[in-house]
Amino acid sequence: MPQNNLTTSDRVMIALSSILIVLAVFLYQFFSEQEFIFRISILLGGLVLGTILALKSLPGKNFIIFFRDSIHEMRRVVWPTKKETFQTVLIVFVFVLLVSIFLWIADKSFEWILYDLVLGWK
Repeated sequence: MPQNNLTTSDRVMIALSSILIVLAVFLYQFFSEQEFIFRISILLGGLVLGTILALKSLPGKNFIIFFRDSIHEMRRVVWPTKKETFQTVLIVFVFVLLVSIFLWIADKSFEWILYDLVLGWK
């Protein structure tokens, strides 16, 4: 379990970045009568500054490390070929078809047993 070793400066930076992002969204809505370019620049500026501020904190740095490691690990994955993908999709399709036929037969059998034999309805 990870330990919570956040310093006060990290907490302040996270809080300020959150406030900055919320303020940017609020100002985008508040200046709804202004030009679109003005509003979008306020929104994007606040989002960029808030994100930069958040990434400077310890959790932000840990996120960057995690993201780099994820990209590195994704490159090591052996992805299936087009032929393997097609074969797997075909197997799944055939299996779904067989299960649907089985369920249809089971449904009709239960219907025949219940309505014709037990209840005598036709």
